[in-house]
Amino acid sequence: MTKRLFTMLECQSLLENLSPFVDIKRPKRWSDAASAAATESTTMCLISNAFIGFPELPEEPNNSDSDRSVLCRLCVRLPDGRRVQRSFLKSESVQLLWSFCYSQIDQSERIKPFKLIQAFPGEYKTLCYGSNTTFEQSGLANSLISVTWA
Repeated sequence: MTKRLFTMLECQSLLENLSPFVDIKRPKRWSDAASAAATESTTMCLISNAFIGFPELPEEPNNSDSDRSVLCRLCVRLPDGRRVQRSFLKSESVQLLWSFCYSQIDQSERIKPFKLIQAFPGEYKTLCYGSNTTFEQSGLANSLISVTWA
């Protein structure tokens, strides 16, 4: 019990340190009753969609209106096996990818934390939500991204 409470306090501290950079949907301080009732899944120190509000997803840029050199097209494989595609401006933040994936996940499963993985032949790379890079800087153009449960 002490270890779980310590882990939860570490997570709370991490979220408070990140709060200037993201939109927090919950109060900064948890009550003692809430921390006692927290389950193992909410004490994970992963940056979870349950704690962080994702940036608002703008409309998809139209391929005919925009110059193709400023667009980045991605294919996302969701946990239920579906594949969806979307275009982003290369100058937009990679954090919008989390917003898009969250919008595609079934409403009943949105409480589960998820992570994004970019696969390469022979290896894979887990994408970090805290990264403030653009799609152009990250090299994600024309990639396949997998959404997996954390």
